[in-house]
This record gives sequence, structure tokens and C-alpha cells, in this order.
Amino acid sequence: MSYLTVSTLEEALTSLSDSSGKARVVAGATDLFLQDLPHSLVDLSALPEITVVEEKDGLISIGAAVTHTAAASSSLILARARALAEGCSAVGSPQIRNIGTIGGNVINAAPAADAAVALISLGAEAVLIDVNRETRQEAVENLYWTYNRSLVDSSKEILLRLLVKPCLGGEGSAFTRFAVRRALALPMVNAAARVKLENGLVKKVRLVAAPVRPAPTRLIQTEELVINQPVDKDTLKRVEVSAAGEVEVRGSQLRCSARYRQHLVGVLIARVLKIAADRADPGKAGD
Repeated sequence: MSYLTVSTLEEALTSLSDSSGKARVVAGATDLFLQDLPHSLVDLSALPEITVVEEKDGLISIGAAVTHTAAASSSLILARARALAEGCSAVGSPQIRNIGTIGGNVINAAPAADAAVALISLGAEAVLIDVNRETRQEAVENLYWTYNRSLVDSSKEILLRLLVKPCLGGEGSAFTRFAVRRALALPMVNAAARVKLENGLVKKVRLVAAPVRPAPTRLIQTEELVINQPVDKDTLKRVEVSAAGEVEVRGSQLRCSARYRQHLVGVLIARVLKIAADRADPGKAGD
């Protein structure tokens, strides 16, 4: 197996094109040995254009090779996309967070990947480029195929960056998870929310839970339930019941039963909605 560290995007695209589908791109590569190894690897972690977090054209642009540690400590992400900072800080261990990347968390397509759950709650869009130098933009939630399988072919296409609309006045976001340990454990359930309030009522909301399907899953029925409602005790009780009833989950002897996971979905969705709403203070500039 060959391993090539590239210094320009053009070099990366040429390497993929010349490999005729036998190479794949990596950055952190923390899950590489859990998968079938390809003929060759193209390491993107040194590309400056995909290792930057910046605000541009009214959006937060997060390079695909930004590490979880960098995202979790970014002042911009903490101020304007708090759910993502919280999701990234929950990933693995310090060693994994120092190497693992935002893009890898999405393309690896684990159904309960913490950063991806947060990104989908924030409505993030992915910007990709293929070996023909054609670019496209897709909602992150549309990049999943099945368990641990992305619709992005990393032998022909590169994820460049994730774009997120910042949370401004009246908006807040949050992420939470429940696992047997606080670190180095897959979650029984994780959840994230983004909410916009006007005059104390919910005007926009995105609620995401995992693992309930092969991909992080928006709870559309529960979202509709809270539109034009205050985030008070009565609403949160209805949210808990609705979220638990909206999902079909699998049990696991290693983690928890299906019934317990379903209960956790309701509890965590209500909890994360409350936190996001508390942060959505119209008197503040962000969450």
C-alpha cells in the first residue's frame, strides 16, 4: 500500500484520477484500520485551504480537515454554532480529537457520530469537488447511504468544507449525549438541537437524534409539534413523548435495550431543546 501526503488540492485530485479508483483520501484516518484497506491513500491533512475555520459571506466555513480539538476550541464555533463545539468535544479521547477531523466524522458515516449529529442539527451543507474539478453542495444529512457507508466516493471526490449559518440573535443550539462512560464510549443516544425564538415562541427548530437509523435522524413530527409554542414545561413534556414515539430503535446487549434507548431519545431531545432555547436570548448576539 502506498501513502502520499499532498500539499495542494490539484495534486490530490490528480493522484485520485491517476489511481483509477484504487486510492482514497484520508486526513486523520483514525478509523482506517476498521475498514478494508485500499491500494493507496492520499493524505489531505496538510492542505491549508481545508484546515481553516472562518466566517465568509455570512456563513461559518469549516475546512474538512479541521480537527475536533480545533473545532471545539474555535471562538467562532463556540459563539455561533455551540452544538458543534459540544459535539466535537465529546468525540473519542484527546488523542483522537487531536487527529480526527470534521470531514472524516461525516464521510465515515457512523450513525451516531457526534460532530455529524451536531452539523445536521445546524443545517450544515457540504462542499465537494470531484476528479473532473466539478463542485457540488449537499446537505450533510443527504450524504448517508447505509450503516457506515457514505454516498461520497472518496476515491473520486473530496469533501472540502462544511458551511453553517451562524446562530445570531434569538437563536441557540446545543448537543448532548448519554453513554456508559464520559469518554471513549459510543453513545447509547446523542441529540442536538437548533432553535429560533421570536417573542418567546419557537419559529424555527431542528431536532436530531442518533442512533435510530443508519444516519443521524431529524425528528420532523416533533419539530412540527413545537412550532409557535413556548419552550415551557408542558411543551417539553409533549416533546419527550413525541420524540420517543417517533423513532424505531434497535437494542444492544453491549449498550442498552431498545426500550431504554427509545426512552433516552425522548429525554435527551427535550433536554437539548431546553438548553438551545435558553441560549436563544434575543438580547444576545448569538448562542
